[in-house]
Amino acid sequence: MKKALTLTLVLLGGVGLSGFSLGTKKVTIKPVTKQFRTLDPTYRLTLENLQKTVPLTYNEPVQKLINSYTNQKGRFSRILGLSKYYFPIYERIFKEKGVPDELKYLSVVESSLNPQATSWVGAAGPWQFIAPVGKLYGLTIDETIDERRDPVLASEAAAKYLLNSFNMYHDWLLAIASYNCGHNNIRWARENAGGGNLDYWAIRKYLPVETQNYVPAYIATVYIMNNAKKHGIFTAEAGFNVFTNTIPVNRKISLLSIAKATNISIDELTILNPAYKNLVLNGTCNAPKKLIIPEVKSYIYTALCDEMKKTEPVEGELRLSYIIPPDEIQVRFSNYVAKTSSFRYIVQEGDTLNSIAQKFNGTEEEIKVINKLKHSSVKSGMVLKIIQG
Repeated sequence: MKKALTLTLVLLGGVGLSGFSLGTKKVTIKPVTKQFRTLDPTYRLTLENLQKTVPLTYNEPVQKLINSYTNQKGRFSRILGLSKYYFPIYERIFKEKGVPDELKYLSVVESSLNPQATSWVGAAGPWQFIAPVGKLYGLTIDETIDERRDPVLASEAAAKYLLNSFNMYHDWLLAIASYNCGHNNIRWARENAGGGNLDYWAIRKYLPVETQNYVPAYIATVYIMNNAKKHGIFTAEAGFNVFTNTIPVNRKISLLSIAKATNISIDELTILNPAYKNLVLNGTCNAPKKLIIPEVKSYIYTALCDEMKKTEPVEGELRLSYIIPPDEIQVRFSNYVAKTSSFRYIVQEGDTLNSIAQKFNGTEEEIKVINKLKHSSVKSGMVLKIIQG
């Protein structure tokens, strides 16, 4: 153990800046301790074994973030649960595009696998695209849809960006860094570091502070996602059915109508279809929209198909109060003409959320979801959006 040094400093008498006379003072100086403990070779070995295409450098910045993440058990428990749904999507797309599979972990750094995540600069979705870059990579962002929140389309855009960056730098860590700070910052950092094709670690101190931590955060995330149990982190439930069916919809229809007809909760439909604004799909024959619903069990198909034949859809109403096979659902949706309408309602004196819901044949929960209300209380003069159909 290092001992503290005790020095006696003899200060010359006189008047200091404060006007007080200085004299003899005993000062105890503690030894300077490193902010960081010695690196653990077991972590280095673990990362070496995990490494595939993207380098997983082990150093102090990485270890500091590993230490931090091991104390975020609740967060990573939820992320592990969500990964059961989102990672297979990323893996399929990255394989198709020729992007290393392990770059799926970058979405954890970006959004914690949350399609509804929005940053203070307006970046949105699981891959946190800002609007101009999202549009540049083919994502539609308008008054009806924000494809930055679509896990499939956003992942395709992210794969294109990362692959383009790799082709520019021939360095996956620089491709990752550019995803955070952009190409101009990479160029400026290289120039400030002396020029040439320097790698990430050589230019790190010249990058924005956030980017200095970004690549270490990626490496630490790869570690923790693959060694969670070792640190007492266990997979939580995703909170929704991670097995799904995708149905093309060529009509305008609200998720609320679909929820009523299929007995699927509006919360689950919203999670599975995060890109649609106002909870409405605006599909057309030329540009159908995809509806994602929880997968149904095959053993009930036969009985439900027989029941389905007894019921014909009523114009303006979706009559699917039972679960049916994906191909049958597709036929029914294709032949269904949904008449949805929305309007503004001004809350009157004496109105309650329940009375308003009954007036328009809806539910309190629907109105709360549409208007993003946290509570059921309403006040006279409030303007509520009502969707019927």
